[in-house]
Amino acid sequence: MNKKKVVWIINEYNGPNAGIRTRQIVLSEHLREKGYDVFIIAGSADYKHGPNYMSKNEKIKFVQHDGEKFYVIRTDDYNSNIKRVVVALQFQLRLWQLRNQIPKPDVIISDFAGLFGNIALKWKKKYNTKVIFDILDLWPELFVDMGHMRKNSIVTKALYKLEHKSYREADSIVFSFEGGKQYIIDKGWSKEFGGDVDTENIGYLNNGVDLKTVDKQTEDFQLVDNDLENDKFKVVYLGSVSEFNGLDVLVLTAKELQDRSIQDVDILVYGYGNQEERLKKMCSDLQLRNIKFKGALDKKYAMNLLSRSDLTLFTFKNTNLLKYGVSPNKLFMYFASGKPVLSMIKPEYDLVEGNKAGMSVDNNPESIANAIEKFKKMDKSEYSVYCKNSRRLAEEYDYKKLVNVLIEHIER
Repeated sequence: MNKKKVVWIINEYNGPNAGIRTRQIVLSEHLREKGYDVFIIAGSADYKHGPNYMSKNEKIKFVQHDGEKFYVIRTDDYNSNIKRVVVALQFQLRLWQLRNQIPKPDVIISDFAGLFGNIALKWKKKYNTKVIFDILDLWPELFVDMGHMRKNSIVTKALYKLEHKSYREADSIVFSFEGGKQYIIDKGWSKEFGGDVDTENIGYLNNGVDLKTVDKQTEDFQLVDNDLENDKFKVVYLGSVSEFNGLDVLVLTAKELQDRSIQDVDILVYGYGNQEERLKKMCSDLQLRNIKFKGALDKKYAMNLLSRSDLTLFTFKNTNLLKYGVSPNKLFMYFASGKPVLSMIKPEYDLVEGNKAGMSVDNNPESIANAIEKFKKMDKSEYSVYCKNSRRLAEEYDYKKLVNVLIEHIER
């Protein structure tokens, strides 16, 4: 009998946190079911969900959580972006120092490339380990796109070189957005256009959804909320209420609907962030009665909420990176709810419009209000088609299917 291949999934930020089924956990589960011996390698500083997993005198800890095996590397806490970079480098250094305390990998799947991921290439060089980069975000391109870094600065150019090195030396690259190959081409790094990165080794594995888990949550965790019990047409946004999400347009859309005297429509915003109080005041000043900011929501109730909506809202700040597609977790939760999506961004590789799972409209109050009004008045049979397409898309992007993309790159 062939020995099981040992696979490491490296992601510093996804430790064994109760109640959170991350991409790494779900992929580990499905890889294990396919016969691989999988270990998730994570850092101990949990900057989102709670205190550090480990005491200062610990170095490495083996943890079994949610059916999966973790090795947690002790890293320092941090509360600033600069310290976060320092801790990321600390994680890589300590992982290399402690490598002999973890079963030797045949394959490493790392979430990061460049400055934060080149540690994986040390295994490739020393032990001939296969390295696959699972790219969820483009670093440093995202910082440049958001205006946090200058494209032609010395630091940015150095980070681009490290990113390029990662893609050139990896055995495979898997992007969570469909335009990953085009990004490599646009950078001038692809072999077919004179570069040195083999785009034949590029795959597409979007964030997807774990249908088994979310369907169970829909039934098991019933959200008690009077605003979901009435007969109004419920338009739901779920997510962060930050500047990046640009929710001013929802407030102005609510005003547009109210000015049109369109009755029985509620825009319900679930989530929190640093723009929440300002937007609430904006609603109060405009005397709006058809939009409510509901505050933070325990994630376990998210699917039950979405399943009881009539229309889900998807938006964030328009950026140049939309030309490569999008891969937010919540979009696939929207699809899993089987309700249409109203997208206020128009990315390339548009999953919503391209699959008739909803509509993508211009990001202005008039266009959004028109779409809401259209869905509210829509014939039931037409509305049902959008619902079915939305759910079908979730089934297409179920991780139990998506894992086969990863297996193809492991075995090629």
